[in-house]
Amino acid sequence: MSASITIIGVPAEDPDSFEEMYLDERRNRSGGWDTFPLRSGRMLDAFFMKATSADLGVYRGDEDRDDDGVKLVTCLIDRETLVEVLPDLDALVETNAEATARALQAHGGGRTALDRISDALKSGEWPESGDAAEEAAAFARQLLEFARTARQDRMGVCWEYRGDVTP
Repeated sequence: MSASITIIGVPAEDPDSFEEMYLDERRNRSGGWDTFPLRSGRMLDAFFMKATSADLGVYRGDEDRDDDGVKLVTCLIDRETLVEVLPDLDALVETNAEATARALQAHGGGRTALDRISDALKSGEWPESGDAAEEAAAFARQLLEFARTARQDRMGVCWEYRGDVTP
């Protein structure tokens, strides 16, 4: 199985209440979810936060296995933390988008055209290139959109990495 990332709006007050939910329960109680191929094989939240020196208050669960035996790593921004960090995420993705795109490009080794990273950050359209900087940009936009909805719905946001991924 190739790696993927699923972003889910979840009713999580804190990491403990989140960890008590079964995998299927996350989706059943969610505000929606989307799954994207993870062609870069990178943990996009870690890539994004290292590139931008951001701290989004992410809780990373222990490595686990899903029902099919596939490696699973889950990350969460709980409801309370989401309210605190949403302005920072908004600034990184929208207000300071150019600086964020440049930071992602630099962290990725400068190999990717800046306009491709900027486009992914603006649109959230998932790239097919497999480039980590582009994927991190698209992830950041998707995360922002999920976070806005989650805040309105009084929820948190989680994302699940499935398959082999590296920080």
